[in-house]
Amino acid sequence: MVRREGWAAVVASVLGCSTAASSSGTDDSLAIASTTASAPGGSDDPGVPTTSGDSTAAGTTTALTGEASTDTTGVGPSGCGADVAPGPTIVKTTGGALAGEQLAEVVAFRGVRYAEPPVGALRFRPPEPRMCVAGPTPASELGPRCPQIEKDGQGQVVAMLGDEDCLTLNVWTPAPGDGQRPVLVFIHGGGNATGGSDDPLYDGAALATAQDVVVVTLNYRLGALGFLAADALAAESREQVSGNYGLLDQVLALRWVQDNIAGFGGDPQRVLLFGESAGAVNTCSLIGSPRAAGLFQRAIVQSGSCNERAPAKYAADIAGPWLAASGCAEVPDAAACLRGLAIADILSLQPDGYPDVAALGQGWGPHVDGVVIPKPALEAMSEGTHNAVPLVFGANADETAKGVPPLTVAQYEGLVHATFGPLAAMVLAQYPAGDYGDDGQAAYVALTSDLKFICGARRAARAADAGQDAPVFRYHFAYDGYDALPNATKAAFHGLELIYVFAAWGAVLPEPAMYEPNADDLAISQRLQAAWARFAATGDPGGADLTWPPYVAADDNGALLDEPPGLFNGVRAQQCDFWDMFAPG
Repeated sequence: MVRREGWAAVVASVLGCSTAASSSGTDDSLAIASTTASAPGGSDDPGVPTTSGDSTAAGTTTALTGEASTDTTGVGPSGCGADVAPGPTIVKTTGGALAGEQLAEVVAFRGVRYAEPPVGALRFRPPEPRMCVAGPTPASELGPRCPQIEKDGQGQVVAMLGDEDCLTLNVWTPAPGDGQRPVLVFIHGGGNATGGSDDPLYDGAALATAQDVVVVTLNYRLGALGFLAADALAAESREQVSGNYGLLDQVLALRWVQDNIAGFGGDPQRVLLFGESAGAVNTCSLIGSPRAAGLFQRAIVQSGSCNERAPAKYAADIAGPWLAASGCAEVPDAAACLRGLAIADILSLQPDGYPDVAALGQGWGPHVDGVVIPKPALEAMSEGTHNAVPLVFGANADETAKGVPPLTVAQYEGLVHATFGPLAAMVLAQYPAGDYGDDGQAAYVALTSDLKFICGARRAARAADAGQDAPVFRYHFAYDGYDALPNATKAAFHGLELIYVFAAWGAVLPEPAMYEPNADDLAISQRLQAAWARFAATGDPGGADLTWPPYVAADDNGALLDEPPGLFNGVRAQQCDFWDMFAPG
């Protein structure tokens, strides 16, 4: 075992990362949805879809007022929607009646408030459940993103997006009523600093229609607003903890699903929680969190490792420097100072934690606070003290392909030496440029994809397999059959699988361009949608169209998600054995 000190400790700190800057970045939704390059079939850079329009969505929900209620049946008291008759687009909830919108084959309920606005005295505090209001409340417009910045390709801030009053969710259902459909709840990525459920990539209509399931997407607080840990904030807490507010938002949204989803035709006992990139990091944290016990019955961790930092490490990485920059660290009432900061100032403070899928530093994300996250999820899974449900872990073959620039062999080797110091010779022995056609870019993509994603999926699958009887599954997504320009290099890059899970063809190219999926695109989309829906329904993703046996650590086996699909026994095993020498524990 190599001693984890100096440069080795740096490696250990990023193993399983993807909690923010290290993990998501052009990241999840943003590796797919907020770059300006075009993608499968695009102009000059294949495979990077882009969203169109304003990222704060067309409609911004305004604050609602009304009579509070403690009713949890979904049928509130008078003045809370009790006198509203349910209908094809009307559903009663714990927050009052909602009026959705009939689409071609599903009913959509957008911008549904699941919490009170986290503003004023509720800033930097756990979320409060939505108070019941008179209805029916219109639910046809997506809510705004939570506050975030947008940068250009040179790292310059070009916009500040969103609204602090942002805790909304969206539901797509084939039909409201007493159905017992599986429920798929998705947590978006973006390094826990960017992204939102308004992204066209996450539109749930096609998935709900194709698989007869209920799809839920949600917003949660990002950046410092969602994950700042500070002594002054902990002092206000009954449990003497702070931070993880964005994670607690997700817990509250899952409670809303448990209380209300039956009215939308969903089965609260067949809830699949799945997230990608930073959303996957959060999903893994919820697997390990007692706060989420009983709120989901299966989970998929897509391209995001299980790695919550200890308080001291988290403070050193981002919380401490950010507090110092805020000017609030040394004032008598630091909590009041923080709540008095303007949103523009909060977003502008450095470090801002803006994500970069190929970077090795860490920004905002969950940390071990002893309460919401009692211990790292990997440790909890290994010990069997986690929420033991059927689990899937996986990563894409070329995760960082869109985040690594062209590199000569000399540039690649220089970058490795600058990054890994005295460990560089060992790293280069595992990733010699000659194994990648003397292409420095390809070598560094393999290195960073393994270090940050692929080996983390193996590590998590092994931990879960050791600590639970419920089945564990692993996948490796290697599909790159989309259409691109003749000389473009295609890759299974970070977030690509989301296009196929959501069949989000309209999110691939900027309007008015429209990507036309080819036969393989359609085939793998149907295969992935069916597997995710089966897993939600039964806890087993395999079927007649996809052989997918449970994971066995000794075999390191899983499903190769490609077209056609296959099986594997070990992915990058030698390299993952190498990185595991530096892993915590």
